[in-house]
Amino acid sequence: MGAAVWNGSEPLPGDWEEEAGVATTRATYLMARPKVFGVDALFVRALHREEGLEELQITFADAGSFFGYLDRSKPSGMSDEEAMQELRKRLEVKRNEFTTLYNETSEALLSSLGKIDRKPKQSKRGRMRDLRADFSEYRDKSSGLTIRLLQATDRLIRVSISKGEVKTKSWLDITQEKLGARERLGLLEKNVSKNEHGDLILDGVSVVPQGFRPYCGLNTLVMVARYMGLHLDEDWLAVAGKFQNTGSSAGSDMLGLYSSVAKEARFNLDRKSRYDHATVRRSLRAGMPVIVWRRWDQARDRLHSRISSEVQRGGESRFERPDEDALPSKKKRSPLHASVIIGFNDERKEVIFLESWEENAVPRRMPVSEMAFTADLTFAFRP
Repeated sequence: MGAAVWNGSEPLPGDWEEEAGVATTRATYLMARPKVFGVDALFVRALHREEGLEELQITFADAGSFFGYLDRSKPSGMSDEEAMQELRKRLEVKRNEFTTLYNETSEALLSSLGKIDRKPKQSKRGRMRDLRADFSEYRDKSSGLTIRLLQATDRLIRVSISKGEVKTKSWLDITQEKLGARERLGLLEKNVSKNEHGDLILDGVSVVPQGFRPYCGLNTLVMVARYMGLHLDEDWLAVAGKFQNTGSSAGSDMLGLYSSVAKEARFNLDRKSRYDHATVRRSLRAGMPVIVWRRWDQARDRLHSRISSEVQRGGESRFERPDEDALPSKKKRSPLHASVIIGFNDERKEVIFLESWEENAVPRRMPVSEMAFTADLTFAFRP
């Protein structure tokens, strides 16, 4: 790529779609999987600042995408013990396949990058220890590009390309690094508005779809992290959170991860094992979103979607007071799901929330009483 692409006078070749950016940056991703450094790319993301291209990120191997949701269906005619053995076999096959892919990709990239710079230096990014990433940094003297290789053993291989020297040491955007706490809070408060439906709502929280991966807790965290100015993504957070190659989030350190992300953004985090609407209202009024881990039910989900759509069209539909026996709960072993609360309506006694599902990028609503009953954990970010 020539200088014209980096300064923005020429567009990047290919078909690009918009994605959730951070602070004053804009992000796009490529609707293709090209070869880069002679290796098939899995995902290509571009970060733009003002009119120029700031960084290209090329992901070559990602365990989250490879494993997805592991097929845990029980073959007919099998006992529970036989089904468990079959599941272990499936998992072992997938693990071996990914390990082979990871090793072959790593070897090919190291060979190509070694021809550019035989003595890469080591660099780091991330203030918090468990979010810190180690890079091998290659300098291409002919083009002036810096190429950083990130390898998380048996989880993730990514290359980041930028023009000139990389100076940032934190995941926080450089524009946010320069601001004091009061200035940053002032900017967040400007995102709070009240719409024609009487909803107090936060603007600027963008959906980051989780795809077919057990990542709702990660992707909702990424949505909030990017809103607060952090250049984080779910693939690296899966590494930082110690996700295993099992097709589930079991065994990960999600709670520690949430705390570290808040500290990396230079904010605090209140975690409660219940839903406190007063705390949620206070956080939202300050321009800070709230993440809830709640029990999910398909019938209620459809009701939330229907009434939310009707209200959006100007209708007067309202929720009836939910019967607690009909609501999902831990007692019923209802699935645990993460959502981002971005608003509330005092008159209607509702909360407004976003999901990490691409098909539900429009805010939805549910009664406060339902959220209080179904929430297992509430994460309120604050100054």
